[in-house]
Amino acid sequence: MATKRRPYWRTFGTPTALVLYRTLDGWRYAIYFAEPSGVADGTLHEHVAAPASEPGIAQAACHRKAEKLTRRHLEVRWRASDQPDTWAGTVTSADPRPAL
Repeated sequence: MATKRRPYWRTFGTPTALVLYRTLDGWRYAIYFAEPSGVADGTLHEHVAAPASEPGIAQAACHRKAEKLTRRHLEVRWRASDQPDTWAGTVTSADPRPAL
C-alpha cells in the first residue's frame, strides 16, 4: 500500500517567533511555530558561527534559516531580550504556505 508523504516543510505551522542566543561555542537559534505548534532549533553553521560575530549578522542568518526552513518570506522585528546575549524576533508577517 502506497502512502502519500508530505514534504518536510509542509509539516511546520506558521512561524511566530525566533530566539537567538550566543554561547561559548557559537550562535544558537529556536524557531517557534503555531498551527501545528512546534519548535525547530539548532546552531548557525554559516560564517556567523563564531561567538564573536555581530548580533546583526547572526540575526540575518537566523532569519534566512527560518525562511529556508519554511519556504516562506517572513518579516521579523528583532529586540534585545532581558537575558544577556539573547535576542527575540517577532514574525510580523508571513507569506502563505507554498502549494504542493
